[in-house]
Amino acid sequence: MKKLLFALPFLFLFGSAFAQENIPLIQVEGTSELSIMPDEALMFINLSEKALKVSDATNALNKKTKSIEDALKKTRVSGYTFTVDNYFVNVNRVYSNNSSKDSGYVAAQTIKVRVKIAEQNLVKITEALHQTTDMTYTVQFQVSDALRKSSASKLLELAIADATSKAEVIAKAMGLSKLQVHNVTYTSGNNNYMPVMRNAKAMMAMDISESYQEPTFSLEEQKLNDRVMVSFSFSK
Repeated sequence: MKKLLFALPFLFLFGSAFAQENIPLIQVEGTSELSIMPDEALMFINLSEKALKVSDATNALNKKTKSIEDALKKTRVSGYTFTVDNYFVNVNRVYSNNSSKDSGYVAAQTIKVRVKIAEQNLVKITEALHQTTDMTYTVQFQVSDALRKSSASKLLELAIADATSKAEVIAKAMGLSKLQVHNVTYTSGNNNYMPVMRNAKAMMAMDISESYQEPTFSLEEQKLNDRVMVSFSFSK
């Protein structure tokens, strides 16, 4: 008798689980998309200097970096960040006629400048770069973390509404009724976007009076998207 009573709870749990697994469901994926203009630019400025001695190459590189940092401060643009990474010093090996020759050293690094696009900030910084030194740089237009986070709730609401709408269409087409949410599967942080890259080369203006055109940046809307899986129970 005790064995029978002991087995009854397991039979009840097994029966409940079996019943839940056989609940008829409509499972749909809700998606959403928002078009947002990028609100910040990330500039990658590539610098390099060559010299016969390591100390001379690194000193020249440091002076060039300092000149850029000082030039940006003079623009009076606020809120930008200035960081340096990818620093390295290598032998300057020159290849010619299937042979190589060591000719001093090359020191290089990358400066990263993050700036808000509003209020001509990017134009002011670009003009400062053109008047400072020779360099190559890339500008990446992107949606800031703050703007993406503020859009996350709207994206999720739209994705849930899309899932509900799809389930209602399916239910109507198949003559089903009494839709109820049974399960929601969502992993936050799925909204993705592709930043837009622009390449440029800045040559130092030896004469400030020489003809110069203000840089023009044509921004493109970027897409943020999200998705959610929703299961609905129903009655026939």
